[in-house]
Amino acid sequence: MPSSPTPKEVKDDLVARLKACTAANGCQGNMHIVEIPSEDSDGNETTEDTVTVAQLGTLRYILINDARKKAVGAGFEFASGRDDGDRFKSFNTQDGNELIFAIPSQVKKALGKKTRPARFDALLGLTFALKMQDYWMVDNECWMEGGELKKAITCLAKAWKTTLSSTDAELGIDAEFSRPGVEALLAQFEEAVGELESGDYSFKWKPGDD
Repeated sequence: MPSSPTPKEVKDDLVARLKACTAANGCQGNMHIVEIPSEDSDGNETTEDTVTVAQLGTLRYILINDARKKAVGAGFEFASGRDDGDRFKSFNTQDGNELIFAIPSQVKKALGKKTRPARFDALLGLTFALKMQDYWMVDNECWMEGGELKKAITCLAKAWKTTLSSTDAELGIDAEFSRPGVEALLAQFEEAVGELESGDYSFKWKPGDD
């Protein structure tokens, strides 16, 4: 009976497959969507000697090409409210309000791209930036029932539901890393929305979700 692979063997295989997939799809790198926590539940540091095969199996990536990189930059420019995309700007309630009101127009702009890969890239850049710059979710005055916050979240979720109904080939993404990677990103976004204390929100992004 063959022995189970060691964490090092699993990691080496993952790195090799990621490198090969990146090259095969004409990409230059990747975005790390799900990382291994730096500490375990007991507060012990996670190192190469203590990482497990199960933990390695949770890693998720999205491959990045030039167009996708540009779209992510545009997303941060929008979410930061600055032309230079400064991710360390201090934000206030008014910034949150303005961003929430502008999200539907940004989604419409993304869906107006000429090709499905371009639409995917634009939505990815927008969503990744909105998750990283998440001040707007909690610091706003748009939380009332039926308010603009709920409308913005619903609009973005609907766009993803439609987009992910397309095949990987139609979207110009790989099935091995990028499809699972974007699904992980959207699951993180869904979790963040579900934890908001200002109301009952849902981010139904999966094709087939009611």
